[in-house]
Amino acid sequence: FLTGQAMLLDALIAAAPEATFDEGFRRLRDRLRGFERIAPAAPPPGFRGDLRPYQQAGLAWMRFLREFGLGGCLADDMGLGKTVQLLAHIEARRQAGAPPSLVVVPRSLMFNWKAEAARFTPDLRVTEHLGADRAKSADGLAGTDVILTTYGTLRRDAPMLKDVRFDCVVLDEAQAIKNASTATAKAARLLKGDQRLALSGTPIENRLGDLWSLMEFLNPGLLGNASVFRGAVDAGNAVSAEAR
Repeated sequence: FLTGQAMLLDALIAAAPEATFDEGFRRLRDRLRGFERIAPAAPPPGFRGDLRPYQQAGLAWMRFLREFGLGGCLADDMGLGKTVQLLAHIEARRQAGAPPSLVVVPRSLMFNWKAEAARFTPDLRVTEHLGADRAKSADGLAGTDVILTTYGTLRRDAPMLKDVRFDCVVLDEAQAIKNASTATAKAARLLKGDQRLALSGTPIENRLGDLWSLMEFLNPGLLGNASVFRGAVDAGNAVSAEAR
């Protein structure tokens, strides 16, 4: 089971002391309970530039998520360096011998991503996956560290991309999948990655229910069924309105 599901299960077991569980769950539960804090992390060797204290905290948080098998959304405001933090994380993974990572971005940000990678992590091999000349099979994605693609290309190439195991799968401007029923959101959920991350300055654009689709990509099953989650949100809103 996923770590996020284990956390929910632990809460349920706490209310049922007679319940039994296996050794694997016990080890994971003890590891989670023994966690104390996330210490700021320095960028890896070869990273060009300095990270501000809050960016070091963001980098450490992404490493924590990976260690515990969790996905997460880095929701810093616009202009606070979400891309730089993510590049530092991927560079550290490259140095650890990890396979390529996939980063899905709006087409308008492709140039920015390439420029930031060249500036801060010049050792990362970055490949653009879009246009008529893009790879037509998984073999064509080999020999690189970061595969940059767009949401439009993700929709078109989902049948091929879903069969590739990436190190990190990252959605930039992740509010693009706020509607879980769209082809974009469905394609994103098909992707396979050892770690799932999202970047967004506006994870909630219109309503709290937008979070379900984002969290279903990051930590599948954590918020349960979409209709149940939205029903709970609507009920909470109704109670708040009555209280006012």
